Amino acid sequence: MIETIFTKLTYALESQVYISITASFLWGVLSILLSPCHLASIPLIVGFVGAQGDNVTIKKAFLLSFLFAIGILVTIAVIGLITGIAGMIAGDIGIWGNLLVAVVFILVGLYLFDLVNFSF
Repeated sequence: MIETIFTKLTYALESQVYISITASFLWGVLSILLSPCHLASIPLIVGFVGAQGDNVTIKKAFLLSFLFAIGILVTIAVIGLITGIAGMIAGDIGIWGNLLVAVVFILVGLYLFDLVNFSF
């Protein structure tokens, strides 16, 4: 079922502009909602609301949960926007830029395997 939804959204990305924008928005919302990284935050809000004790009403619990969810979505949107702008600023860095990035990645990999040691 979920696979079918994502497949249809992928095909919708190749259609008209408005359908493509809507599909990419839905793809983003679903990927955030179904991400295991964000699912781990659900016990946090449940525990926080539960710790309010007898003072919490249904309205207050909903408001706290809603604000928590909006906070996560806004944070992810801002990070995505900054990342997108940074990518557009960098643009095509050419062959030398690609080689420099490759060397940095290789050095980091060697460092993680304890094959090289950097003293900072």
